[in-house]
Amino acid sequence: MFGRITTRAALIAALTGWAVAAGQGIAVAADPGTTVTGTVGSGVQEHSYRVYIPSTYRPGRAAPLVVMTHGCQTTAEQQQRANLYDAVAERERFLVLYPDVSPIEADVQPGPLRNCWQFPLPTSWLRGVGDPAAIAAMTKAVMTDWRVDPERVYMVGMSAGGFMTSIMAATYPDLFAAVAINAGGAYGDGTCLGVPAGLPVTLSAQLARWQMGGRARVVPRLAMGGDADRGVPPGCVDKALDQGLRTNNLVLGRSQTGPVSLKPASTRDVDGAEPDGYSSTVTTYLDPAGCVAAERWLIHGMDHFWPGGSTDPELANFTDPNGPNGAEVTWEFLSRYTKSGTAPPCTEATHP
Repeated sequence: MFGRITTRAALIAALTGWAVAAGQGIAVAADPGTTVTGTVGSGVQEHSYRVYIPSTYRPGRAAPLVVMTHGCQTTAEQQQRANLYDAVAERERFLVLYPDVSPIEADVQPGPLRNCWQFPLPTSWLRGVGDPAAIAAMTKAVMTDWRVDPERVYMVGMSAGGFMTSIMAATYPDLFAAVAINAGGAYGDGTCLGVPAGLPVTLSAQLARWQMGGRARVVPRLAMGGDADRGVPPGCVDKALDQGLRTNNLVLGRSQTGPVSLKPASTRDVDGAEPDGYSSTVTTYLDPAGCVAAERWLIHGMDHFWPGGSTDPELANFTDPNGPNGAEVTWEFLSRYTKSGTAPPCTEATHP
């Protein structure tokens, strides 16, 4: 997991429960759970995935599942190592699925698009085909192999995985109770990366509602990212949040602007950890009953990274440890919701 480890270091790791980062001379606590791998599909459509099973998992009790989707130029393994979600899963007793792109997506696309989900393509905006079908198949495979609570399946995405998360909220609202997007964009809005205006959010919201079809339901959404992001402009993330609110309003009625207001009900500042942590501005959106329907985290000074995460130098391209702990932030939001509990009057649901 950390590259080549000497026999002596491996022995120490085995005896003490610590993993030693090769060549760094620093030890990090090893998560006590188990990571297993699997595949769905075949040929160019084969997708591999990783699943973290916490040591706190008990087959006799259904556990939540978080689907954590990586960005471009990143693998499922790197995402798992970088984002520290496994530690939260261990404490809170949920499983984490890390899907990977297909071999053709991994190897054929050039440069910045290597290992990238096909979110800009209209064929990836539809249920039952391409990447949405593959992510759904991986999710369902995990739900079959382990005892997962179908009411508490969530999706989180980083960058390209964030765009895919917006897509999955529209194509598979019957699968995911709530979603969280980091440095990603709205449904069908890949053009926001190169064109400042991109797809009008009103159209994106309507297209997402049409794609939901008869499976339509309110899907709560958190959107976060840095205000210094040079990969995915902060405006793309704003639109991801806005599109989610508007689509949910269309699920509830004919207007995109209500009953859930597009204006935040509250704004608060969150200080970063000393001495170098980034502060954040958090805006919260409430439904008419006063329950949290959406949230936006704007992290001041952060570029295109997963916030918080591992301090391993090998993963410096993927995380910014000065950011808030993204795994903790997203889980705190997602864990409010159950799939059948987001309908009026209150978007939030209580659970054991």
